[in-house]
Amino acid sequence: MKLSNRLIGVTSLYVVSASVIAGTINYEGSSTVGKFITDASKVYTASTFKINTVPESLGGEQCAVRGKCDMGGVARDVNQKFLDRGVVATLIGKDALAAIVNANNPVTGLSSEQLKGIFTGKIKNWSEVGGENLPIKPLVVKSSSATRQIFAKAILGGENYKGVKIVTPDAKMVRVVSRDKRTIGQLSFAFLIGKKRIKALSVDDQKATVNNPNYPITRNLHIATKGEPQGEVKAFLEWALSPEGQKVVKQRFISVQ
Repeated sequence: MKLSNRLIGVTSLYVVSASVIAGTINYEGSSTVGKFITDASKVYTASTFKINTVPESLGGEQCAVRGKCDMGGVARDVNQKFLDRGVVATLIGKDALAAIVNANNPVTGLSSEQLKGIFTGKIKNWSEVGGENLPIKPLVVKSSSATRQIFAKAILGGENYKGVKIVTPDAKMVRVVSRDKRTIGQLSFAFLIGKKRIKALSVDDQKATVNNPNYPITRNLHIATKGEPQGEVKAFLEWALSPEGQKVVKQRFISVQ
């Protein structure tokens, strides 16, 4: 019995030691930045990751300022009020937002004004923008998602969304649009890789690609921490900004190096 107790103690000590060596980084926030964290977890072995993207970017800011997560993902510039409370934002990459339609929709591009008309309820039929005689069903992501905010800032010119349907989580947008030729949605390019039943529209004659510097709907991607990054988080962010880490970033986004 004494021997068994000693063995249990040794086993417990080993588990604790292993946890210190390769602990878990708790990530919360943007589902777009979460795509990078998931990609990184496949090649970065110094830590494991717990990923929660339900709260989106607003949740990433909130969990960082409250110290409830190790890293908060924010797919836009971090709100100044959080920076004033000690949150530190690390820029890891840049993203582009697409206006996506069903692959069978004959429309291949729209102007910013046409997009504005669609998402503010002024343009209601695809025939008004060179498409078929079908009603337009505009779809948006939930309000806590930075995708919705950045798209509005770039396209709506201060007006509000009108006549739209909310799709959540963001990743579900692909499935909904792929099943209905009447729909048009908004989504990060990160979710479009390998998808064949949808397509991204050109905007203002600019091809929808993250490698096009003239594409009009872009944003910064940040990791937010409570104070300067420390320990395993610091090590991970240093890796993320290294050539090896930025190679992973470039699988879906624009590198910052």
